Amino acid sequence: MGEASRGLNVKISARFACLIALTATAGCATPPEVKRDYLYEAAWRGSDLTVVGRQMVVDAAAGAAPQTVTLIDVNARAEVAGDAERRARILGRRIETVRAELLRNGIAAVDVGEEAGVGPDGIQTFPPAELQTKRMVVIAHY
Repeated sequence: MGEASRGLNVKISARFACLIALTATAGCATPPEVKRDYLYEAAWRGSDLTVVGRQMVVDAAAGAAPQTVTLIDVNARAEVAGDAERRARILGRRIETVRAELLRNGIAAVDVGEEAGVGPDGIQTFPPAELQTKRMVVIAHY
């Protein structure tokens, strides 16, 4: 076998090995990049978005990218001392308000998830597995 022939076989073998490696790992999903946006106190008037809040949601929607999950935290300034049920109602309305604003700004309903409820220390740093396929996840921890 000549030198040129051996070189060609090595190249073909290397490409074949790469193809097999890619095929074998195709089932392994890469976790998405997670971005987090906080709708701080200037974003809210009760459970309604202010002009500033609407712009923050518009910016979050415009920044949605493939392989990225954007968490939008609606907790800011929703503290209602001693009334967990009222706080849950306010946060529930905020989630719906942000969802409606995202839909109005071109994010499909299937691309918006919700994570509401009691969270670890009130902080969500990474969406649960079932929400990692969503582009936007609106979160509120009661």
